[in-house]
Amino acid sequence: MSVIVTPSQTCGPLFGFAILPQGINRTIAVNDPQAIVIRGLITDGQGAHIDYQGFVEFWCEGQACRARTMAGQFEVVVRKPDALILPNGQRCAPHLNVAVHARGVTRHLVTRLYFPDDHEAQAVDPILSAVAAGRRHTLIARPDPDSRHLMFPIRLQGEEETVFFRHNAGD
Repeated sequence: MSVIVTPSQTCGPLFGFAILPQGINRTIAVNDPQAIVIRGLITDGQGAHIDYQGFVEFWCEGQACRARTMAGQFEVVVRKPDALILPNGQRCAPHLNVAVHARGVTRHLVTRLYFPDDHEAQAVDPILSAVAAGRRHTLIARPDPDSRHLMFPIRLQGEEETVFFRHNAGD
């Protein structure tokens, strides 16, 4: 029997009620002392935000959430994950995996969000170390004036493009 691979589709308004039910944008209560609010803006190659045409997913072991982009902006509430130990013993800095689904993007984009206060762990993180030094900053969230808030801009292409990772067709 042969396998027929169907092409990916861009996200759209269909099934929004199922993809983004109320409360899916947080893994922890916003008033919990461990809660971190992550805000971001998704922009295209010209720096214009993407309107109501996408959503982002954040996940790591033990938590997952997603948020719709409203005028290109999103907000999720998570707790900072622990460092991850790979099977070979290498230690990954605490991070969240991120998937970007947007109009015109036929296959979701995959990136990572690293936390700004983990410099030592980031220096030995095998994934972050594989990224060119001049582009690593696109993977590290920036502190907002409120210490429990982080900013994570996502640029889809062009100057200051966020680093995206390749993923297998079976993912």
